[in-house]
Amino acid sequence: MGRRDDKEGFWLSENSDRRRIKDAENARKNRAEINKALSHGQVSRRDLVKWGLFTSAGILAPIGGLSPFVKPMHAQTASFGFGSGGSGIPTGLPSSPLFGVLPFTQPMPRFDVFQRKPVSSLTPAPQAQANQTQQPLDPKLVGGQTGLTGPIEGRPPGAIWAHQRFTQNPPVIGIDASTSPATTNTTYNHTTYNPQVPSSLNSGINPATPIPLKFHPSMPTQQPNSVWTFNGTIPPKLMLARYGEPILFRHHNRLPADVTQNNGFGRNTLSTHEHNGHHGAENDGFTGA
Repeated sequence: MGRRDDKEGFWLSENSDRRRIKDAENARKNRAEINKALSHGQVSRRDLVKWGLFTSAGILAPIGGLSPFVKPMHAQTASFGFGSGGSGIPTGLPSSPLFGVLPFTQPMPRFDVFQRKPVSSLTPAPQAQANQTQQPLDPKLVGGQTGLTGPIEGRPPGAIWAHQRFTQNPPVIGIDASTSPATTNTTYNHTTYNPQVPSSLNSGINPATPIPLKFHPSMPTQQPNSVWTFNGTIPPKLMLARYGEPILFRHHNRLPADVTQNNGFGRNTLSTHEHNGHHGAENDGFTGA
């Protein structure tokens, strides 16, 4: 006797653990979603190979969440690399190297606070409707074609996508930011790391000391094509705002135009958007940005 998935053609014993059967059903749903996205042209086989979901032979990878026969997370010992037992990784793959690093051995720096500027300092000046001024397109973005142009702003054109109440509540504060390949944090908007608290409240960190692009002092320095961050530095950024204070957040995509300059992972197209902000959809980021 057995339990059969008619769509996928695999078998599990009726005596299998209920959690195992649930994992198998979730895996079937995940495979169906991948097949649907692939058939609709939303992803390519190349994308699935890069993401580790397909093998180089073009078949689904035997990993947790896709195969019901991979050892599930609840059957592993979650050692997370700090003791004996399983890897604690739900895919069944080996854990990432830790280079001898132990937990809780690094101070956690406070966020790097975005610089607040008068909105009048932004160039070009913001406007209610999308700025359709044309700029040359890098040939790498358009399959090598030359002489093409595109708008400097990612919002769709027209009044329907205009900022709401732009004249009644014009933005007062401007924040200029970018997504860029990350490097050592030495300067940020012509200043050093800006936690906006004294060192005594930030684990003794001197904000004038350069912060290398490492996840831990004992781990290797990351390459710019491997890590992309706001303003191209770490720690992560923090935007401070007051309730009812109109702010214009101008975000620039400064990622490489060549999609292959990403160390094998990530796309240079962005759809950055805000969370916990009171604003309309027209103010919330676009895929054309």
